[in-house]
Amino acid sequence: MIDNQNKFNNEGSTFQMNEPKLVEKELADLAIELYESQQKILRLRAEMENQKKRLEKEKERVKEMAAFSFISSILPVKDSMEKGIDITYMEDENIKAEDLFKGMTTTLRVLNNAFEQAGIQEINPIGEFFDPEMHEAMTVRKVDGVSPNKVIMVYQKGYMLHGRLIRPARVQVSTL
Repeated sequence: MIDNQNKFNNEGSTFQMNEPKLVEKELADLAIELYESQQKILRLRAEMENQKKRLEKEKERVKEMAAFSFISSILPVKDSMEKGIDITYMEDENIKAEDLFKGMTTTLRVLNNAFEQAGIQEINPIGEFFDPEMHEAMTVRKVDGVSPNKVIMVYQKGYMLHGRLIRPARVQVSTL
């Protein structure tokens, strides 16, 4: 006679030989558990996809808000420059070059404040040692009394945004 409740161990797993009805019920229970697990995985996968989409939308919104803020801060600069151009075309003897210079200086100050608020830093390396990661050498020139590889002239300032190079400074470098 064969014992239907025999247990045997196969690599750490315990198997039971049960009556056919119990085996069918166990299989049905396992099938239900498998189905529920598959459904849970599908829901989690969909939730992850939705979260990814939400994060992408939020990222775009943050970029738009940053651009909006920066543009709002430099619009007065554009307005001021346009007004200065308009004034230069006017035939008014009361307008002096000194007044235009003051207006341009004020406009530049507004622009510099906007850059500062946006995290833009100016690179003006005059007198510093040449750094190929921050500067672009346009020319070299021997200058008595100046050590080699020093920036002796800045053709165009460079700029960084939060420590990341936007544009290198274009410079003239001393040589031997």
